[in-house]
Amino acid sequence: MKKIFFFTFLTAAFLAACSSDDQDEPKPEPRLITVEVTENPLLDANGEPKQLPTRTAAATTSESLSAFSMNYTAGYKYDFTKTDGSWNTNPYTWPVQDNSKIDFYAYNAGTFQWDPSNPSGNPYLSFTMDASAFNQTDLLVATHKAISFNDAGGKVSLDFDHACAAVKFNISKTAGVREKSVIVKSVVLSGVKNQGGYYYNVDTKWQGVKGSASYTLTTGDITLTTEKQPLPCGYLFLIPQPKEGLKLTVTYTVNNGTEQSHDFNLAGSWEAGVEYFVNINMGTAVIPQ
Repeated sequence: MKKIFFFTFLTAAFLAACSSDDQDEPKPEPRLITVEVTENPLLDANGEPKQLPTRTAAATTSESLSAFSMNYTAGYKYDFTKTDGSWNTNPYTWPVQDNSKIDFYAYNAGTFQWDPSNPSGNPYLSFTMDASAFNQTDLLVATHKAISFNDAGGKVSLDFDHACAAVKFNISKTAGVREKSVIVKSVVLSGVKNQGGYYYNVDTKWQGVKGSASYTLTTGDITLTTEKQPLPCGYLFLIPQPKEGLKLTVTYTVNNGTEQSHDFNLAGSWEAGVEYFVNINMGTAVIPQ
């Protein structure tokens, strides 16, 4: 009986010890990530904020932005979408477990990469303009640097900037050819540098800008008047670049005659975050009396 009792006692003690050691520790609360989105408006030629009408290829605002991506590193990416006014993402937790300060880079188009020539990592977007003037992307970019989870309870504030120039084209005929019937068949902008890299952490944001693309800005015939008419493409969102080397070619008829073309050269440059107007005037220099 003593042997049996001794064995039973050891067994009970052993089970009690196992039960004590195997108790689950409470799991920490998940460190959720959220975003707060604002946007710096486009500027007009005088450097003032510009309120833009809704058009084909319209400028994107913080209200109309419906999706964007955000990277912590090249391989750690959040894709945010808006549902009923709220931003949602998966993954939904903070990317690191400690309270170290990290950098976030946000964008609504392009491909996020790190410059391999910089060992410390130089983040940039590889971006190519859409081949159609009617499907342009108003590229928005934002950063929030050196933020820890405890800084703002997991909230990342993103103030987006417009990385491209927004260019709108108008066309008209001058009073000197008022009596002539001028019908525009097409307007083409050629020589456009349509590829480049947007670098977040350097003063010269756009680098490696290249290409020589052409964009047709019309969809059909336009009967000119002396009033400015916007071309149907809406806004063309251009990578910032000099206008030298660009060419506007207008193909047209006068009094239903033979089609002819005229080239308009441009001067100056297009800068990021600014809205520009190009007014094409078909006058006596183009249409002799």
